[in-house]
Amino acid sequence: MAEQEERKQRLFCPYCDAEMAAPDGAYCQACGITVFYCPKCRSPVPRDQRVCPYCGAEIKGEET
Repeated sequence: MAEQEERKQRLFCPYCDAEMAAPDGAYCQACGITVFYCPKCRSPVPRDQRVCPYCGAEIKGEET
């Protein structure tokens, strides 16, 4: 159970499952993907989503 708690505190890439060393967890050094997380539930969210598919929170991204 302690191992599960420790894994929750660390961030892992949702694409390659490698541990991410960046303090904000926004970039995976292993696969080079920029990862976006829901500001409410911290679940990984696809870049094109404007609403979190897990909790329904609004995702505010950069306007292009």
